[in-house]
Amino acid sequence: MKWIGKAGAIMLIMVLTPGCAYYQSWIARFTRPASAPQPQTAPAVPPSALEPKLDAMDNRLDRIEQMLADVREQGRQRQIQEERSQQSLAGLRQETRNTHLAVASLHKLLAKQHSTLVARLRETAAEPSADFWAVDVPMGALPNGGQNPEARRIPTQIPDKAREILVYAQVATGYVKGGPHRFRISVRVQGDREAAFYLYAIGLPQQSWAYNSDNVWLPMPRDRQLILRAEGEPFFGDWRGEARIVGYR
Repeated sequence: MKWIGKAGAIMLIMVLTPGCAYYQSWIARFTRPASAPQPQTAPAVPPSALEPKLDAMDNRLDRIEQMLADVREQGRQRQIQEERSQQSLAGLRQETRNTHLAVASLHKLLAKQHSTLVARLRETAAEPSADFWAVDVPMGALPNGGQNPEARRIPTQIPDKAREILVYAQVATGYVKGGPHRFRISVRVQGDREAAFYLYAIGLPQQSWAYNSDNVWLPMPRDRQLILRAEGEPFFGDWRGEARIVGYR
């Protein structure tokens, strides 16, 4: 019991005695903060290991830039092609309008020429000394190429007692291919013998129109047939041609 009392006295003295080194060290064991963890240092990477990655990235950037340049060039080429197509379309539309206007003018000119011819024939026929009668009998369009003739029946407006018929033929060519063309208008007189006249035209791809026409007296055929034939390469394009009987005697 005495030993226990002495030990307790010693402990009390240590607690109450300021600056006791043993006490302070003993207390510090329980009050010392936990040491902070030391940061881990990343392992150093040598520059030689980064250079291949940088080269690969540079190559990839170059490819991307080249792809963008190709896309821009393709877009520019498409824009150029579209502009050229628009210009070609506008030119074709203008050419089509011009052709329509030329055809309309041609129709007016042919109608005027035909009216003038019929009027002159009627004036002449009205004279007492006239020995023929004016008529206006269409015989159809001129054939286009080939060697086979086309026989057109002469209508009953021309009487059997007529001795001759006045045949009018005209042809007009515009933007057309086919080269030289010869139209033959004829009637049979005796057997295989024929009386004929010719009308010439040339087909050229040109921005203008050419005209040719003629009026010729032919014997009145007993078989009442007007024979039309076209010699040369067939025309391809804008052209017109017809034959008419405009008088008889």
